[in-house]
Amino acid sequence: MHESSYLRMEYIVRQYEQIWIKEKQKVNVLDIGSYDVNGTYRTIFNDPVYQYTGMDMSPGPNVNIVPRDIYQWNEIADETFDVVVSGQVFEHIEFPWLTIKEIARVLKPSGFCILIAPSSGMEHKAPKDCYRYYADGLSALAKWADFKVLHASVGGVPDICELDDWTDDWNDACMVVQKKPFMVEGDINMFFQEKRVPVYGYHDIYKLWETEVRRACSKFDGEKPIALFGAGLIGSTVLDILGADKVSFYIDNSLSKIGKEYRGKNVISFDEYSKMSGQYNCLITASYKISLEIRKQLEAAGVEYRMLYDAVLG
Repeated sequence: MHESSYLRMEYIVRQYEQIWIKEKQKVNVLDIGSYDVNGTYRTIFNDPVYQYTGMDMSPGPNVNIVPRDIYQWNEIADETFDVVVSGQVFEHIEFPWLTIKEIARVLKPSGFCILIAPSSGMEHKAPKDCYRYYADGLSALAKWADFKVLHASVGGVPDICELDDWTDDWNDACMVVQKKPFMVEGDINMFFQEKRVPVYGYHDIYKLWETEVRRACSKFDGEKPIALFGAGLIGSTVLDILGADKVSFYIDNSLSKIGKEYRGKNVISFDEYSKMSGQYNCLITASYKISLEIRKQLEAAGVEYRMLYDAVLG
């Protein structure tokens, strides 16, 4: 299990458990694909209110149930569990529409299911690797099982400042659904932003970046062209948002990038930029942690700038 999967599952559970935890009543949880490979979700359910059961196709650590038929769980009675969770499993299942039906069968009325599956990443057979999912793909499975979709996202992050810790090659899709009778209307304070479709080989970040870019640039001198400090993933996204004609060049501290082109723009060093900084508007386009370092660098040199995280930092 990769770290971002655990973070997303824990975050979703904490958002929704306020609904399913009832006074003096156990919450029965089934984890599909629970075999301990570099960690499990079990620790998310350490509270005594939870009764956790792990199920997998093979016996092993953190596995309580091994069904004889992976598409028909005769070992589990109808309407047994309050919550079913599964992460990094559905990409390996050949016939996921059968699995989602079994989940619906073993869930109690008004029960919840949380699914996490990669939208990208390398092939990893265990023993097969069949699919990658987007929000619409997971939602289609939910529709097949007559679930109500409460939340569906790709690469969701609850806070822009946590982007570095939640980003990896898998870019997980997440879904929360409920079985009839429905009690919840929709999203409960879920992810602040999402990462979705590749643009020029990089990820276009939705919901937040465009708003942040427009806000930062609204403070610029409209007569000056823009220089982006950070020739990387975020810098590429910002170039798409602003338009290539609005950006003159990139600035970067990496020796491997300086003197080359990135997205059709020259990449120059900070020393070179500092000599002509008064002629440009400088926007920092790097991850949160690196942006803080660049900010110190610019302020020490007395160079004016804007950064995408100003609204978060206050």
